[in-house]
Amino acid sequence: MMTMNIKVKILLLSITILLALSALLLIGYDEREKEENSKFELQTFKTDEGWGYNILLNKKILISQPNIPAIDTVMPFPSEESAKRTGQLVLEKIVNKENFSVSKQEVEYSLSY
Repeated sequence: MMTMNIKVKILLLSITILLALSALLLIGYDEREKEENSKFELQTFKTDEGWGYNILLNKKILISQPNIPAIDTVMPFPSEESAKRTGQLVLEKIVNKENFSVSKQEVEYSLSY
């Protein structure tokens, strides 16, 4: 009798472990699927005094940057190209899962390009 009881317990424990592992695999797959289907996009836009950029995730604004970041003065980008270069740098950092803030040197390089 006891042997049968132990076998049933082992079977139930095995089924429980199998279900738990299956759930974990499904959750991991769902997260990877979401990540792979995430579409980042860079848009530039005209402001009253210059240019800015938006970074979108699945067509929703994730970052709106109407001014040049990391400098002491609040001012828009002087050209669409400078906004695009800085936005592209930020976007690459996001996609690479890095800290997406930009330094003054990185911004100056984008502006002088």
